[in-house]
Amino acid sequence: MTGRLHRRHPELSRILLHHGLELARSESGSAPRAVHDIRAAVDAGRFGVEDLDLALAMTAGAASALGALLHSQPDRDDARSADLVTRGLLRQFGIPADEAERICALDLPDIEVADTLAR
Repeated sequence: MTGRLHRRHPELSRILLHHGLELARSESGSAPRAVHDIRAAVDAGRFGVEDLDLALAMTAGAASALGALLHSQPDRDDARSADLVTRGLLRQFGIPADEAERICALDLPDIEVADTLAR
């Protein structure tokens, strides 16, 4: 959903791109949730992550780079690009290719709800 945010809410996206890496180190907001989710996947044996902070940095860096690319290439398919980045991160964290593909093919939650929250 984050990858699709850049086109749906470009103003919010620019704020995230400007402050994204410092937000990734924040003790509030989405950073602690992301660490929690990564830790849960490690504990469940799904991710082969050795360093949670590094995994968070990789995730934040990928999200920021994707946003910058989408802003610089307005004709790029944001949904496909977001799925490719997500698939790559999942693979990097130890998910097999076929499972990463299956996960990325799942329906996303109602994006209209996210639109409402972003306002």
